[in-house]
Amino acid sequence: MTIQNPDDDARLMLTGSATSGPVACGLELAAPLTASKGPLSPEHLLHELRVHQAELEMQNEELRRTQQALEESRDRYVDLYEFAPVGYLTLSSTGTIAEINLTGAAMLGVERGNLISRRFTTFVAAAEQDRWHRHLVHALHHPGRQECELTLSHADGTQFSAHLDCLRQERDSVPVLRVALADISIRKQAEAELVRTREILQHTNERLLASNRDLEQFAYVASHDLQEPLRMVVSYSQLLEKKYQHLLDDDAHTFIHFMVDGGMRMQAMILDLLEFSRVDRIGGERELVNSGNAVDEALLSLTQAITEAGAEASHTELPDILYVRHQFIRLMQNLIGNAVKYRHSARPPKVVVSARRDGAAWVFSVTDNGIGIESTYSERIFTIFQRLHTRDKYSGTGIGLAVCKKIVEHHGGRIWVESHPGIGSTFLFTVPDP
Repeated sequence: MTIQNPDDDARLMLTGSATSGPVACGLELAAPLTASKGPLSPEHLLHELRVHQAELEMQNEELRRTQQALEESRDRYVDLYEFAPVGYLTLSSTGTIAEINLTGAAMLGVERGNLISRRFTTFVAAAEQDRWHRHLVHALHHPGRQECELTLSHADGTQFSAHLDCLRQERDSVPVLRVALADISIRKQAEAELVRTREILQHTNERLLASNRDLEQFAYVASHDLQEPLRMVVSYSQLLEKKYQHLLDDDAHTFIHFMVDGGMRMQAMILDLLEFSRVDRIGGERELVNSGNAVDEALLSLTQAITEAGAEASHTELPDILYVRHQFIRLMQNLIGNAVKYRHSARPPKVVVSARRDGAAWVFSVTDNGIGIESTYSERIFTIFQRLHTRDKYSGTGIGLAVCKKIVEHHGGRIWVESHPGIGSTFLFTVPDP
């Protein structure tokens, strides 16, 4: 048996001869294969063949990887298209379904195979057929996204609200519509519920406003009508004591004193209640107010109380604001008056009014060095008739801060207190820009 060198086989394929030498048969060359120093040898040709074979194998491997990547990309696209959270469909120029994904078929309740070439209008509610036809014509003749909302029918007879996002494209020079179909029934139900809630809220607000007007009117009438008989009780009690004092014993004088004192306190409460009810009823026109001058007027009206307490009251440079002037003065009278009233026994009272800018509003501050307020009472003090101290220690009706709150809120602001017991308090309120 003769053993043949594998290179001889390759040489035979290339040259037609198993011997070294020029190509003689089986291969026609357009020009002699020669190197710069002479003709190419079969060994050199064999080497070149192996190099090209390796390159082809590398190229084939690259092609296989590219083909695999393309198939994976196609599969991902198919999955994204078929199982997207919205329905995708293609409509012909006549409105028939040319393509639809599985999600779209499920939304309509029909197998995909039975939807192809079916007119989409068969799923549109009867009351919206004309609107759908107008939208179809418009979308087919206008580029860009065209949107509409329709009521569609499921195969089982139920209906749902749908949003259609349509885009015109050309296919073989014929216009078609690419449509994204989304079920918006939940959103529509939420919108309807929101409308109902708003209507209920508006109705409730109207009733509350009417109730507040009635209460304010009642408070005004009641406080006004109560003043005269109460004034008579106080006046005649004082007259009785003066005229018959020589006939009355000590107990009688004490009883009359209690009666007069109670009547006068009732008068003060009625007057404060009357003022409270008037904040909204007799508001006045808002105007540009020099708040520094208004604070000066408030301080002037409190001269006696400030002098008796040995207090020091001042203000920094204050801005011009849009306010009902007399209400701003009343607001300052109440806040500064409280600062003087609730002073600390160990030091003379000091009150400073200032203002700073905070976004689209001014924040006014009335700071004192008085007795302070526990944080647990920071909301309660603004409630009408609420008092933190006994009447024999601090006079008043408990309406002043409630009036302040009503004035501030009437002008679109808010009021609050920051306090440290034993150190002092700062009452703050905002004045929004108009």
